[in-house]
Amino acid sequence: MNKRVRSVAVILSSVAAACAHPEATLTPGTPGKAVPIVRLRAEPYSFEFSSGLDRPDRIVVRDPILWQALWVQIYRGRSPVPPAPTFDFSQEMLVVVALGTRSSGGYGILVDGANESENGGTAVTVRSISPKNCVVTAALTQPVDIARLPRREGSVSFIERSEVHVCQ
Repeated sequence: MNKRVRSVAVILSSVAAACAHPEATLTPGTPGKAVPIVRLRAEPYSFEFSSGLDRPDRIVVRDPILWQALWVQIYRGRSPVPPAPTFDFSQEMLVVVALGTRSSGGYGILVDGANESENGGTAVTVRSISPKNCVVTAALTQPVDIARLPRREGSVSFIERSEVHVCQ
Protein backbone atom coordinates (compact mmCIF):
# COMPACT_ATOMS: atom_id res chain seq x y z
CA MET A 1 0.00 0.00 0.00
CA ASN A 2 1.53 3.33 -0.98
CA LYS A 3 2.04 6.15 1.53
CA ARG A 4 -0.87 8.30 0.30
CA VAL A 5 -3.37 5.42 0.35
CA ARG A 6 -2.17 4.44 3.84
CA SER A 7 -2.62 8.07 5.04
CA VAL A 8 -6.13 8.19 3.61
CA ALA A 9 -6.94 4.88 5.30
CA VAL A 10 -5.76 6.22 8.68
CA ILE A 11 -7.78 9.40 8.20
CA LEU A 12 -10.90 7.49 7.18
CA SER A 13 -10.62 5.13 10.14
CA SER A 14 -10.25 8.14 12.46
CA VAL A 15 -13.28 9.82 10.90
CA ALA A 16 -15.32 6.61 11.22
CA ALA A 17 -14.33 6.29 14.87
CA ALA A 18 -15.20 9.94 15.51
CA CYS A 19 -18.61 9.49 13.92
CA ALA A 20 -19.32 6.42 16.03
CA HIS A 21 -18.12 8.02 19.29
CA PRO A 22 -17.42 11.75 18.80
CA GLU A 23 -16.91 12.36 22.50
CA ALA A 24 -14.14 9.77 22.95
CA THR A 25 -11.92 8.64 20.12
CA LEU A 26 -8.78 6.55 20.39
CA THR A 27 -6.12 7.93 18.12
CA PRO A 28 -4.27 5.22 16.16
CA GLY A 29 -0.67 4.83 17.28
CA THR A 30 -1.10 6.50 20.68
CA PRO A 31 -0.84 4.73 24.03
CA GLY A 32 -3.45 4.61 26.75
CA LYS A 33 -7.19 4.70 26.90
CA ALA A 34 -9.28 7.38 25.26
CA VAL A 35 -9.98 10.59 27.14
CA PRO A 36 -13.48 11.87 26.33
CA ILE A 37 -13.54 15.16 24.43
CA VAL A 38 -16.36 17.41 23.29
CA ARG A 39 -15.59 19.90 20.54
CA LEU A 40 -17.38 23.24 20.89
CA ARG A 41 -18.57 22.86 17.29
CA ALA A 42 -20.30 19.54 16.59
CA GLU A 43 -19.89 19.69 12.80
CA PRO A 44 -16.59 18.46 11.33
CA TYR A 45 -15.33 22.01 10.73
CA SER A 46 -13.13 24.37 12.69
CA PHE A 47 -14.85 26.27 15.49
CA GLU A 48 -14.02 29.58 13.80
CA PHE A 49 -12.34 30.48 10.50
CA SER A 50 -11.65 34.17 11.07
CA SER A 51 -10.19 34.22 14.56
CA GLY A 52 -7.83 36.73 16.06
CA LEU A 53 -5.22 33.98 16.54
CA ASP A 54 -2.90 34.73 13.65
CA ARG A 55 -0.04 32.39 14.66
CA PRO A 56 -0.08 28.60 14.98
CA ASP A 57 -0.64 27.70 18.63
CA ARG A 58 -1.66 24.89 20.99
CA ILE A 59 -3.13 26.17 24.25
CA VAL A 60 -4.33 24.29 27.34
CA VAL A 61 -6.81 26.29 29.43
CA ARG A 62 -7.35 25.34 33.07
CA ASP A 63 -8.66 28.60 34.51
CA PRO A 64 -11.43 31.12 33.72
CA ILE A 65 -9.11 34.16 33.53
CA LEU A 66 -7.05 32.68 30.69
CA TRP A 67 -10.27 31.48 29.01
CA GLN A 68 -11.84 34.97 29.05
CA ALA A 69 -8.65 36.55 27.66
CA LEU A 70 -8.37 33.91 24.96
CA TRP A 71 -12.06 34.27 24.00
CA VAL A 72 -11.59 38.00 23.49
CA GLN A 73 -8.46 37.29 21.42
CA ILE A 74 -10.37 34.79 19.23
CA TYR A 75 -13.00 37.47 18.48
CA ARG A 76 -10.48 40.34 18.20
CA GLY A 77 -11.64 43.03 15.78
CA ARG A 78 -15.33 42.17 16.12
CA SER A 79 -17.89 44.09 18.06
CA PRO A 80 -19.63 43.06 20.11
CA VAL A 81 -17.71 40.02 21.30
CA PRO A 82 -20.21 37.23 21.99
CA PRO A 83 -20.38 36.01 25.59
CA ALA A 84 -17.88 33.24 26.31
CA PRO A 85 -19.29 29.82 27.18
CA THR A 86 -18.77 29.00 30.84
CA PHE A 87 -17.01 25.91 32.12
CA ASP A 88 -16.31 24.38 35.52
CA PHE A 89 -12.52 24.50 35.47
CA SER A 90 -12.36 22.46 38.67
CA GLN A 91 -13.77 19.55 36.59
CA GLU A 92 -12.86 20.44 32.97
CA MET A 93 -10.11 21.93 30.87
CA LEU A 94 -10.05 23.24 27.31
CA VAL A 95 -7.71 22.69 24.42
CA VAL A 96 -7.52 25.52 21.87
CA VAL A 97 -5.65 24.90 18.62
CA ALA A 98 -4.92 27.61 16.05
CA LEU A 99 -3.64 27.08 12.52
CA GLY A 100 -2.40 30.65 12.09
CA THR A 101 -3.07 32.99 9.18
CA ARG A 102 -3.60 31.36 5.80
CA SER A 103 -3.82 33.11 2.43
CA SER A 104 -7.30 31.81 1.54
CA GLY A 105 -10.28 29.80 2.67
CA GLY A 106 -10.34 26.02 2.58
CA TYR A 107 -7.96 25.53 5.50
CA GLY A 108 -9.07 24.03 8.77
CA ILE A 109 -7.92 22.60 12.07
CA LEU A 110 -9.67 20.07 14.31
CA VAL A 111 -9.11 18.50 17.69
CA ASP A 112 -9.58 14.85 16.69
CA GLY A 113 -9.19 13.04 20.00
CA ALA A 114 -7.25 12.56 23.20
CA ASN A 115 -5.64 9.63 24.98
CA GLU A 116 -3.80 9.01 28.21
CA SER A 117 -0.08 9.23 27.48
CA GLU A 118 2.63 6.93 28.83
CA ASN A 119 3.85 9.52 31.36
CA GLY A 120 0.40 10.00 32.92
CA GLY A 121 -0.39 13.08 30.86
CA THR A 122 -2.67 13.59 27.91
CA ALA A 123 -1.88 13.24 24.20
CA VAL A 124 -4.21 15.36 22.03
CA THR A 125 -4.45 14.66 18.31
CA VAL A 126 -4.78 17.72 16.06
CA ARG A 127 -5.63 17.50 12.36
CA SER A 128 -4.63 20.36 10.03
CA ILE A 129 -6.45 20.49 6.68
CA SER A 130 -5.17 22.18 3.50
CA PRO A 131 -7.03 22.57 0.19
CA LYS A 132 -5.60 21.51 -3.18
CA ASN A 133 -7.18 22.51 -6.51
CA CYS A 134 -10.23 23.87 -4.67
CA VAL A 135 -12.34 26.95 -5.31
CA VAL A 136 -11.94 28.86 -2.06
CA THR A 137 -12.55 32.36 -0.79
CA ALA A 138 -9.73 34.79 -1.54
CA ALA A 139 -9.54 36.15 1.98
CA LEU A 140 -7.09 35.67 4.82
CA THR A 141 -8.32 33.09 7.34
CA GLN A 142 -7.21 32.06 10.83
CA PRO A 143 -8.87 28.72 11.66
CA VAL A 144 -9.18 27.74 15.32
CA ASP A 145 -10.78 24.78 17.09
CA ILE A 146 -11.76 24.29 20.74
CA ALA A 147 -12.50 21.13 22.70
CA ARG A 148 -13.26 20.45 26.34
CA LEU A 149 -12.17 17.39 28.26
CA PRO A 150 -12.05 16.24 31.87
CA ARG A 151 -9.49 18.17 33.90
CA ARG A 152 -6.18 16.36 34.04
CA GLU A 153 -3.19 17.78 35.90
CA GLY A 154 -0.43 16.07 33.92
CA SER A 155 1.36 17.41 30.89
CA VAL A 156 -0.43 17.77 27.57
CA SER A 157 1.33 16.87 24.33
CA PHE A 158 0.04 17.28 20.81
CA ILE A 159 0.17 14.76 17.98
CA GLU A 160 0.02 16.56 14.65
CA ARG A 161 -1.68 15.06 11.60
CA SER A 162 -1.98 16.72 8.19
CA GLU A 163 -4.63 16.17 5.56
CA VAL A 164 -4.88 17.56 2.06
CA HIS A 165 -8.41 18.00 0.78
CA VAL A 166 -8.18 17.49 -2.99
CA CYS A 167 -10.93 19.03 -5.13
CA GLN A 168 -11.47 18.06 -8.76
